[in-house]
Amino acid sequence: MDLFDFIKNTIQNNFKNELQNSINNSIENAVYSNVDVIKNYKNIYIISVGKASLSMYKALINTFEKYNLSFNKALVIYDINLKDQIKDLEILENNKKLELIESTHPLVSDNSFKAAKKIIDLALEFDSENSLFLFLISGGSSSMVEDSIIPPITLAEIYKILLQVDFNIYKLNTYRTFLSNIKGGKLLQYFNKSKIISFIISDVPFNSVDTIGSGLTTFYKKLSYQEMNQLISELSQYLKILIDSKMLLNIINKNKEIEKIMENKLDYLKKNLHNFILLDNFESVYLLYNQMKNLKEYYKLNVKNKDFEIEIVSTHINLDIINLTKFFKSFIFTKLNEYLKGDIKDKIKVYLFGGETYLKVLKDGYGGRVQHIVLYLIKELYYLLINQFNIDELKNKVDILFFSLATDGKDGNTDKAGVILPIFEFFNKDISKIERYLDNFNSGIFFDNPKNNKYLINLPYGLINLNEIYGIIFDFKDYLN
Repeated sequence: MDLFDFIKNTIQNNFKNELQNSINNSIENAVYSNVDVIKNYKNIYIISVGKASLSMYKALINTFEKYNLSFNKALVIYDINLKDQIKDLEILENNKKLELIESTHPLVSDNSFKAAKKIIDLALEFDSENSLFLFLISGGSSSMVEDSIIPPITLAEIYKILLQVDFNIYKLNTYRTFLSNIKGGKLLQYFNKSKIISFIISDVPFNSVDTIGSGLTTFYKKLSYQEMNQLISELSQYLKILIDSKMLLNIINKNKEIEKIMENKLDYLKKNLHNFILLDNFESVYLLYNQMKNLKEYYKLNVKNKDFEIEIVSTHINLDIINLTKFFKSFIFTKLNEYLKGDIKDKIKVYLFGGETYLKVLKDGYGGRVQHIVLYLIKELYYLLINQFNIDELKNKVDILFFSLATDGKDGNTDKAGVILPIFEFFNKDISKIERYLDNFNSGIFFDNPKNNKYLINLPYGLINLNEIYGIIFDFKDYLN
């Protein structure tokens, strides 16, 4: 097993198992910490929504059984692409208290509106002082539940346009919240008496509750006059074909109407609303760090007896692909120079990074941002290093691997989680061909090619949804001796 296979197998097998364990453990710990509160309520209603809704619900029900807890009704809103996985979740079958609701991601649909109505109806019917509404929220919720005065077909087109612009997740979800009747805490307008607890898996840098899933159960924040004007101006620019002045006025009036409702709920929500973030990207990067650390002795004993060091550099990167690539390019260049100066000795060095990148999509291609950034980095490194080093000599001194990974198991419109590849191996390829794949946003087609699919990383979709993880691995050789 060489270093490439070792890293890939660690991610696809050991890391995958640890992700599943992390969900089970975090849900159990959250229930244990709140078990006295939960037991106080005669009526318990569970609402699980997002890419990880099925796995979070299963973990919760296992924990409920352990602590002899029951519930009245559960709504599990899941991505329709996970439909085939339901048959593997025995706990979901033959349960009359459970209602499974198909929805869509990343675009809203009629199903998203139907799912939101189910939640609203449940709140309206069972809101009482004896009721606990327990939300399980993960990334992807923004599109899976929606209520808006904008028709679903039009809103789907709006989402598509907004997703293609190079907005970070905070900016994107600000627009989504403004256009929605339930995001940004607006869903809470339908509650007056119940206790509301949310267990949340964060897929955004810095774990802002009002950004994760567009903040279904966050504390409502009033938009200032200036903020609303800015949103209107920007939306008019991006969506002038889809939103006319009359619709914008209706959206503004709806926001003001909800604002008045929410102003009267502040004291109630301060006493009864509790949001808990169970997992975030630090956790996923740390889990991978731990797995590599635990397995490095195996690698040293069975493959190559040399120092093997692992370091977490950052867990909350939030940069567009161009600037993130510049950062990685500079990082690699700096480490190479340190090594060639003798500052870094013969060893394997793994650097881990976590966060989220974003990309302005100009064409409807096949791929995703974690595959796109790998090709983009190859191109940028090629033009940098061939002008700075003798590449053939450099290859004899160091090997470099780079991986890019979507922890939700699905990069863009592909069914792959990510890519790991040896940098110098791609320097032998025609860079102009790589550039054509990049220009057409077809990174997925490039890696689906039988010549390149060995570099793909697979993780089960729907297991979890945290941020992306990137890794730079140097195998520095003792060329000085």
